[in-house]
Amino acid sequence: MQRYVIAIDAGGTFFKSAIISENAEVLPGSFLTVPANSDGSPEIVKEGYRRTITTQLRTAQKAGIEISAVAIDTPGPFDYEGGISLMKHKFKAIYNLPLRPWINEYAGDVPVTFIHDSAAFLTGEMWNSPYGEYKNAAGAMIGTGLGFATMMDGVVLRKPDGDPLYDIWCEPYDIGDGKEHIAEDFVSGRGIAARYAPGGRNAKEIELLATTGDEDALKVYRDTGTILGRAAAPYLKKVGAEIFILGGQISRALPLFEAELREALSDVTTLKKIVRSARLEYSHMFGAACDCFSKI
Repeated sequence: MQRYVIAIDAGGTFFKSAIISENAEVLPGSFLTVPANSDGSPEIVKEGYRRTITTQLRTAQKAGIEISAVAIDTPGPFDYEGGISLMKHKFKAIYNLPLRPWINEYAGDVPVTFIHDSAAFLTGEMWNSPYGEYKNAAGAMIGTGLGFATMMDGVVLRKPDGDPLYDIWCEPYDIGDGKEHIAEDFVSGRGIAARYAPGGRNAKEIELLATTGDEDALKVYRDTGTILGRAAAPYLKKVGAEIFILGGQISRALPLFEAELREALSDVTTLKKIVRSARLEYSHMFGAACDCFSKI
């Protein structure tokens, strides 16, 4: 019998979810977005999970299927085995609170698994996907921050605590102004906004300006490609990456910085493909589901 899980991408603004089968198929009509407030009280966060799970259980019932587990991807720091949030920069109100009892309160006595969001992204991109031929890979998520994960022999590399083995967000980057900078200061939505000379615009607006030929906007995105490539190159070499997959909202602008990214990665001799996410809205949920099915 086909197994299904409720997969939840627990972001700080929204909980996105879907019901996903072990054949990597999304149950039609199950994609759901529920507002979440990472600065809210425990009761507000719990309500986000309640709305998500109870809605998905009704969807499953209408479809005549049973839910085998709940799979959640979440940023860190997080105790992924224990199901306990250790974050202080967001979801502060649920710091050190066990989340499994909340989930089981609404989902019943089913397994509940947790996975780091960067590990989930890369897992989800590679699971039953067009990129399945590649066993060594890397993925970067460019949005409000800069996430990164690597894979060797089809397995995402992680530290004992479940975090990705390599990070690039904190890689030092020198722009010659005498100040200390890291890659995420430039390769992120806020970094792009901060580097656009006129100021006061967000990354999407700057992307639109770049597509119309605005030279300042074009330079910002081209530099983004260079900085990302330089930060990621050592780790792509370490794993012999054959494919580099970009996710997050900034990845939509890849054509604006792809040439510079390729140039910065030109000495990664194993690299065959640089692509945008094939599952931009779903990759985290696919990754959480794949990880869950491997455990239940």
